[in-house]
Amino acid sequence: MRKVKFFIYMIALVVIGVALIALGTSTNKNLSKDPIDLYDSSVDWDDIKVGDHIEMDLPIVYDCYGSYEKDGKETARYYCLPLYNEQTGEITNFIGIDVNDSSLYSDYDRLVDATDDWLATPDLELPDVETVHVSGIVKEQTKEQYEAHEEYLDACGFSDDVIENSQYKLYISPADKGETKILIIIGVLCLLGGLGGAAISIVRKR
Repeated sequence: MRKVKFFIYMIALVVIGVALIALGTSTNKNLSKDPIDLYDSSVDWDDIKVGDHIEMDLPIVYDCYGSYEKDGKETARYYCLPLYNEQTGEITNFIGIDVNDSSLYSDYDRLVDATDDWLATPDLELPDVETVHVSGIVKEQTKEQYEAHEEYLDACGFSDDVIENSQYKLYISPADKGETKILIIIGVLCLLGGLGGAAISIVRKR
């Protein structure tokens, strides 16, 4: 019975290893794409899709619309990045930003406060503030996440048409090549360990 359990654990380790390698390889491939600055005037937000590589300095940001906690500690926040048109003074699109590094919360909160102050002025130009750099991959939010985003935007006074015609269901997930390499290495170790353990288990049965 113990041998059977051990074999099952080794198979599970193989599956985890394959999954980590696939995830790391996919993320690394996406990070190899040319980065997109969402505030580049040549970028059409309607063309943004899952897997796109986003890298930019955030000029403004709306407040946190959702967060996650583990063992009573906040492990992630989701902020809203709006698309602002300096010519018309209108907000026409939205996308979420996953911030899973607690050391960055204060930077984002500072930019939220600066954005709120700027919104209270009649100035059409983007504010001259200390930006926040973001680099990551576009992913689709879960139903729970994008519904929270939708509720937040609705509470901000945006119409259903504006929200529905935006990218509010997507978000930018932070990623860098260093982390993906570590992910792949861990995946390879899990795969080799699982295969080795399974092979030993089979040999011992014989």
